[in-house]
Amino acid sequence: MNSAVVYKSRELLEKVERLLKQMGHEVESFQKPSVSLENFDFIVSIGGDGTILSILQEVRKCPPIFGINSGKIGYLTHSNSSDFEEKLRNAVEKFEVEKFDRIRCSCEGFECLALNEVAFLGRERGRLTEISIKIDSEEVDRIRCDGIIAATQTGSTAYSFSAGGPVVEPYLPSMIIVPIAPFRFGWKPVVVRMDRKVEFEAKNPGIVIADGKKSFEARSVTITRSEYPALFFKREDRIKRLFYIMKQIE
Repeated sequence: MNSAVVYKSRELLEKVERLLKQMGHEVESFQKPSVSLENFDFIVSIGGDGTILSILQEVRKCPPIFGINSGKIGYLTHSNSSDFEEKLRNAVEKFEVEKFDRIRCSCEGFECLALNEVAFLGRERGRLTEISIKIDSEEVDRIRCDGIIAATQTGSTAYSFSAGGPVVEPYLPSMIIVPIAPFRFGWKPVVVRMDRKVEFEAKNPGIVIADGKKSFEARSVTITRSEYPALFFKREDRIKRLFYIMKQIE
């Protein structure tokens, strides 16, 4: 099979390339991800969660990803630099794959995908923005806040969590709506089904940011379930991993 390695650590790169070649795979390495990654049978990511998110910003039809953590938290990864060899070998030989929802962000001519979240922020820092929230084309609320987040279950431990959102298990398809610093006592995050259409609209243009990577200026944004999920090699202890990560970010 043809494999791609996206790396930040050159020291680990040589070890990964050598192992994959020993297993009989063709290997091509990339320091920066590109759309050409769609043409490979699988991807090995050497870095942290940010490296995986960068890969997913470039590809729609995503080959399965195996993550080797050389960053901090590594929620999306499968191993670290000291134990990757056996885990990578087993994952590729078994080739059991999990699908995780991505959301599609559409705003005034721009479109992108996000695994974790889409954030709609006021353009002027320090000033509240009034945002209309629509679900399935029906306005359900208007709220003054610094911004608002629509997160997936995967992203529930990321920006959404830091803004006070709930943690959702990775196998429960859902979208989490979390206001940032709402100017209303008692406004709580809301969890809706992943197949809902969520829209945010403000009177003045705001900044739309997908997974902390891509940003656009727009007055409104529509968020829906993408037809292109992210694919990862299966990890048996993903639920246990969730609780482990929660301890790390206390």
